[in-house]
Amino acid sequence: MPNDARRAGLTLAVSGLAVLAVFLDTTVLFVAFPDIAATWPDVDASALSWVLNAYTIVFAALLVPFGRLADRRGHKSLFLAGSIAFTLASLLCAIAPSPWLLVAARVLQAGGGAALIPASLALVLRASPPERIPVALAIWGAMGAVAGAVGPTLGAAVVESVGWRWVFVLN
Repeated sequence: MPNDARRAGLTLAVSGLAVLAVFLDTTVLFVAFPDIAATWPDVDASALSWVLNAYTIVFAALLVPFGRLADRRGHKSLFLAGSIAFTLASLLCAIAPSPWLLVAARVLQAGGGAALIPASLALVLRASPPERIPVALAIWGAMGAVAGAVGPTLGAAVVESVGWRWVFVLN
């Protein structure tokens, strides 16, 4: 396999895993929510719903600005920064001692995820030869779809076996 093809495949694999992790995090937590609520029974469920909502809102709000930032500052550097932020925020979520720190960590996690998605797409487009771009895009997009499909089932299995905090360790 030529060097360029190997690099394109590796870029697609790493970018695809990033997409999987980011979108998995949007679905896996829905099944963990009752256990999270049971952890803090004194907190109203509507207030605790910010564990879900903060991620979704911040992620959606930052996708376009982070895409623009990646175009200006470099796709690879924003991908790496997003990876670090997403991973560290996931660890913070896993050990959060209070619901408010969990929400704050979810906001940071969403920022990391919003940096990863546009940067990963640009990296895949740049690494892929023109004739392979449609296939690369299909694989990259399918990773998000797979996350949506397996997220709830995977989340339920993790919550049942080791607890809700471990859904963040998956990342």
